[in-house]
Amino acid sequence: MKSIYFKSVHILSFRDKKGFFFEFSPDINIITGENDTGKSSFIKSLYHTLGADVRLDKKWKDDNFISKVVICVNDRDYAFVRHEKRISIFDITEGQKHLVTSNSRTDIALAVRDIFDFNLELVTKSNLVQGQAQPASLYLPFYIDQDSGWGKILDSFSSLAMYKDWQKNILNFHTGVKPKEYYKLQGKINLINIDLEEIRTTLKALEAAKKRFEKSFGRVLFDVDVEYYEELLERFLRKCQDLHQEETEYRIKLIEVLSMRDELVAEIEESKRQLDENNIDSLSPSAALEAKYAVLENRDKLLQIIPELYDQKSVYDEKIISIKEELKNAQRLSCELKGMLQEVKEQLTLQDVIKSQASKQVEFAFDEQINELLQKIGKLDVARTKLSEEIAEFDDKKRAKEINDKFKESLKLAQTELGIKDPKVGTILQYGPISKSETGSRAPRAILAYHYALLKTIEDKSTNPMLPVVIDSPKQQDPDPHTAKKLFDLCIDGLSTNSQLIIGSVSFEKATDEFKTLTMIEKYSLLKTNLYDEVYQQIMPLYQQAALS
Repeated sequence: MKSIYFKSVHILSFRDKKGFFFEFSPDINIITGENDTGKSSFIKSLYHTLGADVRLDKKWKDDNFISKVVICVNDRDYAFVRHEKRISIFDITEGQKHLVTSNSRTDIALAVRDIFDFNLELVTKSNLVQGQAQPASLYLPFYIDQDSGWGKILDSFSSLAMYKDWQKNILNFHTGVKPKEYYKLQGKINLINIDLEEIRTTLKALEAAKKRFEKSFGRVLFDVDVEYYEELLERFLRKCQDLHQEETEYRIKLIEVLSMRDELVAEIEESKRQLDENNIDSLSPSAALEAKYAVLENRDKLLQIIPELYDQKSVYDEKIISIKEELKNAQRLSCELKGMLQEVKEQLTLQDVIKSQASKQVEFAFDEQINELLQKIGKLDVARTKLSEEIAEFDDKKRAKEINDKFKESLKLAQTELGIKDPKVGTILQYGPISKSETGSRAPRAILAYHYALLKTIEDKSTNPMLPVVIDSPKQQDPDPHTAKKLFDLCIDGLSTNSQLIIGSVSFEKATDEFKTLTMIEKYSLLKTNLYDEVYQQIMPLYQQAALS
């Protein structure tokens, strides 16, 4: 039995009163049907539900569907339920335990980390902060999308470019070239680098301020310009007053947002109360069918409204956090200024400053702060050096060569089987030259060969688990029947040993009767009216539990 495999998928449309479901085999699954029958939308919905950013077409997104995917991970079943951006995760092995419900990709990423033991941390380009990688980073090697996945290697998900060196880090992690301990240490080094950059910026500003003060004070000592210092003190006091005003404005803004958030909370509670009242079990047995139908209609509307209210509440929650942070910063700065002012008042008068070698005292204060920053820089440099020594232990060139040799061996096999003439052979990270081609069906075949080699390398060399392998529409550019058969032979015979395999295609040049098969016939209608009630019963208990949590 495979350690990780999809068990089932259910999709529901409130608007159209339609549903769809499919139960997977742990081994090989064939999804077949003509174009526009919903193969790719069905396959994309798997990863969409699991929290990855897939490229859904506009019509599919506008359907506003709810999806539920059950996946088995090391003998435990987890249900992911998604409606728009909101995802809920349940451990259903023991009593449908609710793990998380959130619009935040960070929350979902942390839950996915715990479920799949996926401890990859990546650095975001925008702020250079390292954190848990998004779920798409986990699924990337195992999925080839019908559209972008065949045009460019590692392009089946749309959100990963937010990370620095994402291809290199994801590939090294999955293949075992760099273990998860490497990325934890790298994260600590990145945080130190950020601290060092901030401290050095402050140091540079202090040194420049010291020079400006020395020039200014040296000029004042000749004419003892008391009014000059009085003016400085006045500006200092005005700054304190401005900060106090800023604090007041933040407090007013915070009260306004809290009030709007409280109104939403009250509306959520009222909707929940109405949901409890709209219970078909509370009707008398003799109640008319119309009354029962009305109750069900009201429940469906409320179950759509409540998550939307939670979404609005989450927006206000984020605003509250932001305003509180701004208020905290203003209070901190105000406190520092007031403390400095009080210290001056207690220890020195304006005349004292001018009469008692003020320049030396101020210069000493500057030097003291500069030396303190230099000491911090020294400590951080030592810590970074120690971490660099630790991380060097994971830079095992011999192991990296073994892994890349396995990759090259598998790549040559796949390229030969797929009839690629004059193929490019390189390391795992040389995916560009390996997969690029200017001729027809050769480019998709080169991409398939790369993925095949990557997956066989992960299977053989990595300690990370194998996820289901999902390949959508491998018959790109209409290959001849012989080549098409080679494609399916390579996938079915080569990739299903240790992984669940799901293949979607219009047709197969290979016997597939022995495999679990979903045949799609009707165009533009993946969801069916006659399946609505059955799918409703499968999705709504979890959906309602999440809505009321």
